[in-house]
Amino acid sequence: MKKLITVVFLFLGISVFAQERGAARAEISQDEMATLRAKRLVMQLDLNTDQEEKLKKLFAKRIEANKELKEEIQKNKDADRAEKAEMRKERMEMNEEQKAELREILTEEQYIKWEQLQEKRRKGRKAPMRERKN
Repeated sequence: MKKLITVVFLFLGISVFAQERGAARAEISQDEMATLRAKRLVMQLDLNTDQEEKLKKLFAKRIEANKELKEEIQKNKDADRAEKAEMRKERMEMNEEQKAELREILTEEQYIKWEQLQEKRRKGRKAPMRERKN
């Protein structure tokens, strides 16, 4: 009986924590999200206030573009491979544009450090499902 009660409380605790994380993201506005991303880079790269403002604008624009792209993907759920490849290509172009804009905002040292942080972040992620080996 004690084991059953322990298991029930364990599952309840896990479900509560899992729901809280997603709920917090839904409450953050796009402007707040852009500000948070900019602040994080300010701390990591030691940016000045002018750079911070430019980053806020860049991230706000990127969040809006991602929202539009997400809506387009939802609309084209049943798209064939060619359409999906086109959307993937469009996304990659957006990423390249963002890198170019970042390069204009950041100094050379800051940009190199940003690239290193991105690489570290990529390595920290789990491999996609199709590449995982059990």
